[in-house]
Amino acid sequence: MTAKLRIKAKGIEIEWEGEVEYLKKDLPDLISAIVAALGVGIPDDEESLEQPAQRKTGRTFTTVSLAAKAKPATASALFKVALATLQISDKLPSATTAQILAEMRKATQYFKPAMPTNIHKNIQTLLSKSEINEPSAGCYVLTQTEADKLEALV
Repeated sequence: MTAKLRIKAKGIEIEWEGEVEYLKKDLPDLISAIVAALGVGIPDDEESLEQPAQRKTGRTFTTVSLAAKAKPATASALFKVALATLQISDKLPSATTAQILAEMRKATQYFKPAMPTNIHKNIQTLLSKSEINEPSAGCYVLTQTEADKLEALV
């Protein structure tokens, strides 16, 4: 059985194709040797690790108020508005589908009863468009670009 692997990190790109056994046993050592030879290493202290950007706004807002400004015409757009409220205003690191749906329901002027039916299809569309990310199974966050767009409306 063969496998393919592509790694891009900090200006280094490694692409490999071969047997799975090699991938499990020898490839990690080879990659470590390449990284060491190039002089790119992982920082020893945790303080020097890059921290995620903190949101600039200290303001809080509701899904209703953001929806009134964004005017979401689709379930996907309302999903992003609800996720923005949870992520930016409520400062949740990520949100589950249930949390996002509950937040969507608060925007009664934009929420439609059929929206929960297609929510997983909408999530897949947003993921494929790189408008949201799934850092862990069933938990979602806006991409930086989408968060900035929605935060600008606040």
